[in-house]
Amino acid sequence: MSTDTPTPRPLRTRLSGPQDAPFLRSLFDSHCDHLRALSLPPVALQALIDQQYTCRVADYERRFPRACTLVALAGDEPVGSLVVNEDAAALHIVDLVVAPAARGRGHGRALVRQVQAQAQEREAGRQAVTLSVDPMNQPALRLYLALGFEPTEKQPVQWRMLWRPRPCAAQEGAHADSLSLTTTTKG
Repeated sequence: MSTDTPTPRPLRTRLSGPQDAPFLRSLFDSHCDHLRALSLPPVALQALIDQQYTCRVADYERRFPRACTLVALAGDEPVGSLVVNEDAAALHIVDLVVAPAARGRGHGRALVRQVQAQAQEREAGRQAVTLSVDPMNQPALRLYLALGFEPTEKQPVQWRMLWRPRPCAAQEGAHADSLSLTTTTKG
Protein backbone atom coordinates (compact mmCIF):
# COMPACT_ATOMS: atom_id res chain seq x y z
CA MET A 1 0.00 0.00 0.00
CA SER A 2 1.46 3.34 -1.03
CA THR A 3 2.00 6.00 1.61
CA ASP A 4 1.48 8.67 -1.07
CA THR A 5 -2.28 8.04 -1.26
CA PRO A 6 -4.10 10.45 1.04
CA THR A 7 -6.84 9.01 3.20
CA PRO A 8 -10.17 10.25 1.86
CA ARG A 9 -11.71 12.79 4.17
CA PRO A 10 -15.38 12.35 5.02
CA LEU A 11 -17.63 14.32 2.70
CA ARG A 12 -20.29 16.57 4.17
CA THR A 13 -22.50 19.30 2.81
CA ARG A 14 -23.72 22.64 4.06
CA LEU A 15 -26.00 25.31 2.64
CA SER A 16 -24.11 27.79 0.52
CA GLY A 17 -23.83 31.39 1.57
CA PRO A 18 -22.46 34.63 0.14
CA GLN A 19 -18.93 33.57 1.14
CA ASP A 20 -19.19 30.69 -1.35
CA ALA A 21 -19.82 32.87 -4.42
CA PRO A 22 -16.17 32.81 -5.62
CA PHE A 23 -15.97 29.02 -5.23
CA LEU A 24 -19.29 28.41 -7.02
CA ARG A 25 -18.19 30.70 -9.81
CA SER A 26 -14.87 28.87 -10.14
CA LEU A 27 -16.77 25.57 -10.45
CA PHE A 28 -18.80 27.03 -13.31
CA ASP A 29 -15.65 28.39 -14.97
CA SER A 30 -14.05 24.94 -14.76
CA HIS A 31 -16.76 23.61 -17.09
CA CYS A 32 -16.36 26.17 -19.86
CA ASP A 33 -13.86 24.36 -22.07
CA HIS A 34 -16.43 24.36 -24.88
CA LEU A 35 -16.37 28.17 -24.75
CA ARG A 36 -12.58 28.32 -24.52
CA ALA A 37 -12.45 26.23 -27.70
CA LEU A 38 -13.94 29.19 -29.58
CA SER A 39 -10.52 30.90 -29.43
CA LEU A 40 -12.03 34.26 -28.59
CA PRO A 41 -9.89 37.14 -27.39
CA PRO A 42 -9.54 36.90 -23.57
CA VAL A 43 -11.82 39.89 -22.86
CA ALA A 44 -14.57 38.56 -25.13
CA LEU A 45 -14.22 35.05 -23.68
CA GLN A 46 -14.54 36.34 -20.13
CA ALA A 47 -17.58 38.43 -21.09
CA LEU A 48 -19.19 35.32 -22.64
CA ILE A 49 -18.47 33.18 -19.57
CA ASP A 50 -19.82 35.95 -17.31
CA GLN A 51 -22.98 36.14 -19.40
CA GLN A 52 -23.45 32.36 -19.36
CA TYR A 53 -23.04 32.25 -15.58
CA THR A 54 -25.52 35.08 -15.03
CA CYS A 55 -28.04 33.37 -17.32
CA ARG A 56 -27.63 30.03 -15.58
CA VAL A 57 -28.17 31.56 -12.12
CA ALA A 58 -31.28 33.42 -13.35
CA ASP A 59 -32.60 30.29 -15.09
CA TYR A 60 -32.22 28.16 -11.95
CA GLU A 61 -33.91 30.82 -9.83
CA ARG A 62 -36.80 31.02 -12.31
CA ARG A 63 -37.32 27.29 -12.87
CA PHE A 64 -36.41 26.07 -9.37
CA PRO A 65 -37.32 28.84 -6.92
CA ARG A 66 -37.29 26.44 -3.96
CA ALA A 67 -33.96 24.83 -4.78
CA CYS A 68 -31.13 24.90 -2.30
CA THR A 69 -27.46 25.06 -3.18
CA LEU A 70 -25.15 22.94 -1.07
CA VAL A 71 -21.38 23.12 -0.91
CA ALA A 72 -19.64 19.75 -0.59
CA LEU A 73 -16.71 19.75 1.81
CA ALA A 74 -13.93 17.21 2.28
CA GLY A 75 -12.76 18.20 5.70
CA ASP A 76 -12.88 21.99 5.49
CA GLU A 77 -12.02 22.11 1.78
CA PRO A 78 -14.84 22.86 -0.68
CA VAL A 79 -14.76 20.20 -3.40
CA GLY A 80 -18.10 20.56 -5.16
CA SER A 81 -21.64 21.81 -5.22
CA LEU A 82 -25.08 20.30 -5.41
CA VAL A 83 -28.32 22.10 -6.31
CA VAL A 84 -31.45 20.19 -5.27
CA ASN A 85 -35.06 21.17 -5.80
CA GLU A 86 -37.77 19.54 -3.70
CA ASP A 87 -41.33 19.35 -4.92
CA ALA A 88 -44.36 17.30 -3.97
CA ALA A 89 -43.34 14.26 -6.00
CA ALA A 90 -39.55 14.12 -5.98
CA LEU A 91 -36.16 15.53 -5.20
CA HIS A 92 -34.63 16.86 -8.41
CA ILE A 93 -30.87 17.15 -8.80
CA VAL A 94 -30.63 20.40 -10.73
CA ASP A 95 -26.83 20.56 -10.82
CA LEU A 96 -23.93 18.56 -9.45
CA VAL A 97 -20.34 19.69 -9.95
CA VAL A 98 -17.11 18.36 -8.49
CA ALA A 99 -14.01 20.53 -8.71
CA PRO A 100 -11.50 19.22 -11.27
CA ALA A 101 -8.81 18.64 -8.62
CA ALA A 102 -11.25 16.57 -6.52
CA ARG A 103 -12.61 14.28 -9.25
CA GLY A 104 -12.09 10.54 -9.20
CA ARG A 105 -12.44 10.29 -5.42
CA GLY A 106 -16.09 9.27 -5.22
CA HIS A 107 -17.43 12.71 -4.28
CA GLY A 108 -20.06 12.75 -7.04
CA ARG A 109 -21.25 9.30 -6.01
CA ALA A 110 -21.41 10.37 -2.36
CA LEU A 111 -23.45 13.46 -3.23
CA VAL A 112 -25.97 11.49 -5.29
CA ARG A 113 -26.25 8.91 -2.52
CA GLN A 114 -26.91 11.72 -0.05
CA VAL A 115 -29.90 12.81 -2.15
CA GLN A 116 -31.07 9.20 -2.48
CA ALA A 117 -30.88 8.76 1.31
CA GLN A 118 -32.84 11.97 1.81
CA ALA A 119 -35.49 10.73 -0.64
CA GLN A 120 -35.79 7.45 1.24
CA GLU A 121 -36.68 9.37 4.40
CA ARG A 122 -39.65 11.04 2.69
CA GLU A 123 -43.14 9.58 2.92
CA ALA A 124 -44.15 6.87 0.48
CA GLY A 125 -45.03 8.19 -2.95
CA ARG A 126 -42.57 11.09 -2.64
CA GLN A 127 -39.33 9.15 -2.65
CA ALA A 128 -38.23 9.61 -6.25
CA VAL A 129 -35.05 11.38 -7.35
CA THR A 130 -34.93 12.91 -10.82
CA LEU A 131 -32.21 14.53 -12.87
CA SER A 132 -31.20 15.40 -16.41
CA VAL A 133 -27.84 14.59 -17.95
CA ASP A 134 -26.11 15.25 -21.24
CA PRO A 135 -25.63 11.76 -22.74
CA MET A 136 -22.22 12.89 -24.03
CA ASN A 137 -21.15 13.26 -20.38
CA GLN A 138 -20.29 9.57 -20.16
CA PRO A 139 -18.74 9.62 -16.66
CA ALA A 140 -21.90 11.19 -15.20
CA LEU A 141 -24.19 8.90 -17.20
CA ARG A 142 -22.29 5.79 -16.05
CA LEU A 143 -22.49 7.02 -12.45
CA TYR A 144 -26.24 7.58 -12.55
CA LEU A 145 -26.89 4.22 -14.20
CA ALA A 146 -24.67 2.47 -11.62
CA LEU A 147 -26.64 4.13 -8.82
CA GLY A 148 -29.92 2.77 -10.15
CA PHE A 149 -31.26 5.68 -12.21
CA GLU A 150 -33.29 4.72 -15.26
CA PRO A 151 -33.82 6.86 -18.36
CA THR A 152 -37.38 8.12 -18.68
CA GLU A 153 -36.81 10.28 -21.75
CA LYS A 154 -33.91 10.25 -24.20
CA GLN A 155 -33.24 13.31 -26.34
CA PRO A 156 -29.97 13.89 -28.25
CA VAL A 157 -28.71 16.53 -25.80
CA GLN A 158 -30.47 15.49 -22.60
CA TRP A 159 -31.61 12.35 -20.89
CA ARG A 160 -34.15 12.63 -18.09
CA MET A 161 -33.59 9.99 -15.43
CA LEU A 162 -35.49 8.65 -12.43
CA TRP A 163 -34.51 6.74 -9.32
CA ARG A 164 -36.86 5.10 -6.84
CA PRO A 165 -35.73 3.16 -3.78
CA ARG A 166 -36.00 -0.59 -3.81
CA PRO A 167 -38.16 -1.97 -0.98
CA CYS A 168 -35.15 -2.96 1.14
CA ALA A 169 -32.98 0.01 0.11
CA ALA A 170 -33.26 1.65 3.56
CA GLN A 171 -31.18 -1.19 4.99
CA GLU A 172 -28.59 -0.87 2.20
CA GLY A 173 -28.29 2.92 2.64
CA ALA A 174 -25.88 2.74 5.55
CA HIS A 175 -22.74 2.33 3.41
CA ALA A 176 -19.54 4.12 4.27
CA ASP A 177 -19.67 6.17 1.06
CA SER A 178 -23.12 7.58 1.80
CA LEU A 179 -21.66 10.57 3.64
CA SER A 180 -22.23 11.04 7.32
CA LEU A 181 -25.96 10.39 7.19
CA THR A 182 -27.46 8.16 9.82
CA THR A 183 -30.03 5.79 8.40
CA THR A 184 -32.63 4.59 10.85
CA THR A 185 -35.01 1.74 10.26
CA LYS A 186 -38.34 1.38 12.05
CA GLY A 187 -39.30 -2.00 13.35
